[in-house]
Amino acid sequence: MARYSNDELAMYGVSKKYRRRASKNTPACILSALAGIALGVGLGWQFNTDFAKINHNVKVETGEFVNRAIFFDGELNNATVLSDLSKIVTDVPGSYQISIKLYGLKTTSLLEVCDTTPPTGSPVPQTVLAGHAPDANETVTNLYDLSGTVNVAYKGTPNISKAGNTTVPVELTDAYGNKGVVDVPFTVFADTTPPVIEGAQNLTVVAGDNLKFFKGVTVSDDYTENPTLDIDTTGLDTNTPGTYEVNYVSTDDSGNVALVPIKVTVEERPSNYVNIDEVYAVAQTVYDEIIDRDDYTDVEIAMRICKWVNENISYVDDSDKSHWTGAAMQGFNTRRGDCYNYYACTKALLDIAGIDNRYAYVQHPTWIHCWNVVYLQGEWYNCDSARTRKHQDYWFMRTDSEMGTYQPNAAPGVPDRATKSVQDRLDFTNLTIK
Repeated sequence: MARYSNDELAMYGVSKKYRRRASKNTPACILSALAGIALGVGLGWQFNTDFAKINHNVKVETGEFVNRAIFFDGELNNATVLSDLSKIVTDVPGSYQISIKLYGLKTTSLLEVCDTTPPTGSPVPQTVLAGHAPDANETVTNLYDLSGTVNVAYKGTPNISKAGNTTVPVELTDAYGNKGVVDVPFTVFADTTPPVIEGAQNLTVVAGDNLKFFKGVTVSDDYTENPTLDIDTTGLDTNTPGTYEVNYVSTDDSGNVALVPIKVTVEERPSNYVNIDEVYAVAQTVYDEIIDRDDYTDVEIAMRICKWVNENISYVDDSDKSHWTGAAMQGFNTRRGDCYNYYACTKALLDIAGIDNRYAYVQHPTWIHCWNVVYLQGEWYNCDSARTRKHQDYWFMRTDSEMGTYQPNAAPGVPDRATKSVQDRLDFTNLTIK
């Protein structure tokens, strides 16, 4: 019968307690069984110890490198990572089941790729008008986040209602809800400059007619895109002849107010007066026949108007000059008239075209002649559509020196005319200017 020494029993994992009890006469089979039991207990304890070193739930930040070590607490040489870690993508959040083998047994670890890092950016200092915050995207630069998507928004309403220096928090949010804040320096200034009203001029209206106050009048402001423009007509009575003062009033977003006064003259209704809207309706029909394209310049439009009036109205030596609307309607309807009818028809057509024009005349002891002064290419020119004893063709864009004896009388509303001739640039065949 075989016997085992204490060293042999120790090799099989038998404790001292059992080694002392084992006599030299103990059968070998019993000792072998005891050794096997001891070995199994020892291996189970070692497995449990090593198994506890496996991290079964591992979290890493996006962009972080994944290696074998993160799945174990300390060294664990008996464990093998079966999954190919080189195929793990950490650029975006996600979950992966990682297979691990320990003492021939397989287990898993859940790898979670998380994004918990807020986006970053650099402030762009701002100088703004009080109460006017720029788009939040303009206040931050050098945006960075691994997700590639950053939403930029003010954190609350910017407190920039008063002039001075302040900081405004701007919140950055990435695709996964992580938030960062950038404090942006703001220099806030106040607007003390009122809007600018242009084009306001004294108006004349026939008693009972409506006034077109806003035609040709514009308003602009340094900071307010669309400042208000109103007309204060307190005291104005368009049914009673007389002179009245009214005011154009404009207010910007900062409360600055601009006021421009004008005079409104209400005239007695003359015997030949025709409502101006009726005249423009007739003129529009003629205008649509003359202007057959949308790409004509103001010079080309005005030249065609003067040519049409000259060629389609016959000259007679008399007309009712009490009001231009009656003279224009007479010219359009009868296709006859004197210089005043030519002037009036030309005026109506130029008004339809939106080309500014004024009344000009010269008076001699025995005769009077009138024509239009027209604003073209940034200057005022004499344009005479009439057929007269002095000229049968129309005169277009002439300086005063080119008008011969027809020198305009100095009268209110007749602006200074151009002094440099453009006659050598005019093409009367193709009705254009070089």
